[in-house]
Amino acid sequence: MDNPDIQKLLASLDRPDADPARAASGEVFAADIAASLPHMDEPTQLLIFQLLDDIKAAEVLAHADENVQAIVLGSLDQERLTRLFIEMEPDDAADLLAVAPDEARDGMLAELDDDARRSVAMLGEYEPESAGGIMTTDVVTVSSNSATDAALAKIGDDENSESMDSVFVVDNSGALVGVADVKSLLKAESPQTVGDVMSADVISIRADEDQEEAARLVDRYDITALPVVDDAGRLKGVITVDDIIDVLEEEASEDMLRLAGTGVTHPTSEPVLRRLRARAPWLAVTLAGTFVAALLIEYVERTWFEVGEGGDANFRALLYFIPLIGGMAGNVGSQSSTIMVRGFATGEVDPTRPMRVLRGELLLALLIGALSALLVGCGVALAHADSAWLGWAVGLALPCAIFVAALVGTLVPFACHRVGVDPAYAGGPFLLTLNDIAAFLIYFAVAIQLMKFLGIS
Repeated sequence: MDNPDIQKLLASLDRPDADPARAASGEVFAADIAASLPHMDEPTQLLIFQLLDDIKAAEVLAHADENVQAIVLGSLDQERLTRLFIEMEPDDAADLLAVAPDEARDGMLAELDDDARRSVAMLGEYEPESAGGIMTTDVVTVSSNSATDAALAKIGDDENSESMDSVFVVDNSGALVGVADVKSLLKAESPQTVGDVMSADVISIRADEDQEEAARLVDRYDITALPVVDDAGRLKGVITVDDIIDVLEEEASEDMLRLAGTGVTHPTSEPVLRRLRARAPWLAVTLAGTFVAALLIEYVERTWFEVGEGGDANFRALLYFIPLIGGMAGNVGSQSSTIMVRGFATGEVDPTRPMRVLRGELLLALLIGALSALLVGCGVALAHADSAWLGWAVGLALPCAIFVAALVGTLVPFACHRVGVDPAYAGGPFLLTLNDIAAFLIYFAVAIQLMKFLGIS
């Protein structure tokens, strides 16, 4: 909370007269107030909402995270909540309604006019992370035979539309048939109609598609407003670029948190027990995997290295390089899986065609493995001149472990996508543990076979 306007607002709250605080709150952007609220205690949050006028309070509430919304919904009286609800855009109102207590929901809906109630109800039917869930129903529509000056007048008269640089053209059934930007309308000459200047090649998205697909379309075609249609092609709403920015930030955060195995919301915004439930399953995978790896090491020692005069010394020598083998394999596997997960999110990698990227990842892994093997093998051989076989063991096992790690790191995200599991989960503790076990198996298998070949006990 290093924003000077926020600091000024907080300082003014201690004064007995509310006017300075009310004036200070008017100087702060609603988005800045919303971003600072999670860092305040609950009484301060509620005090700030009491100072704000309804329009600004509604904007702050729309920008606030769900924990703050829950506090406000549970603390403000029904009359104030209803006023804030009425001031919100339909998409923000639908989001707020989803977290509102049952007793408050009916009262809030009852105060809306029929059109607004229908819009909010329709938006509430879509999944929150679908295109329909993030669209707004405030959109300017005209018919193709409308005069261009009439279309411009309609844009100017609509105070609620979030997309003011274009107008969408629909037929009598409401189906989307074109789009006309304001520049084309302004350049049109009477008696031209909207149909004369519109573009019939409209990029649109179905309401039930994922919000990530909406973000990809906006990025690919450089558009500022993406129309949303139903299965019959009827226009239902529009997704604006500010919503897409929120989607990109949200999806990137979710992927990073899933890669870390901590859940899909920022850990610091959740209660401790909920954080524990989010992390425990993936840490249990790590615990089980490392336990299996420990049993594997114990089995190798008991089976192969307790016979013969030098067995214990040879086993101890091999143990020195377990972190090297596991670390290199784990890092390469993590890099491969991260590239795949990010590629899925940006559309650069087709999740249905693994062979298009597998060849390149495996070739790169072979090159990394060969270079690492040459450097490390020579280093180990020099450091253990009396045990040259150890350098060969590390040098042969390392590229094999790296190759397998790249193979697993590339294919596991594809497999997760195939079975409907978010591929981001593949890059976390599960994949690291799997790579550790595979690397240890390869390392000991190579070392044992080499020792048998060289007749080393």
